[in-house]
Amino acid sequence: MSIRKAAAGMVATAALTLGALTATPSLAAADSEGRKAEAAPVADAQRAYPYRGKVLGNSSVYKRAEPTTRSDILGWVKSGSIVRIQCKVIGQNVLGNNRWYRVPVRGGGHGYMSARYVVNLDQIPFCRR
Repeated sequence: MSIRKAAAGMVATAALTLGALTATPSLAAADSEGRKAEAAPVADAQRAYPYRGKVLGNSSVYKRAEPTTRSDILGWVKSGSIVRIQCKVIGQNVLGNNRWYRVPVRGGGHGYMSARYVVNLDQIPFCRR
């Protein structure tokens, strides 16, 4: 990968991140009693899932309940999207890759996405048991 392509990818990722941050409630906003409001869901998600990956593939990649293609589907992510990642685990081998990423799912909790279809944008550590 050329330095120019890597830089363009980093700029695009930064723009997406900044766009997500500006779309969240302001930390300076106050409630009816004058207390400052907090953007806890965004901050908590970034702390719990501090790493990022970009989804590859032809259309969408499933989020599954366990790191296997035989487990329940909890959601999906479109190709080209940036996903938050907590850590990686060893799971079912998918086209030569047995790594799976732990990712958040809608409604809370987590699921797994095959690393075969996600290029990591950060160095992802293994999950602690």
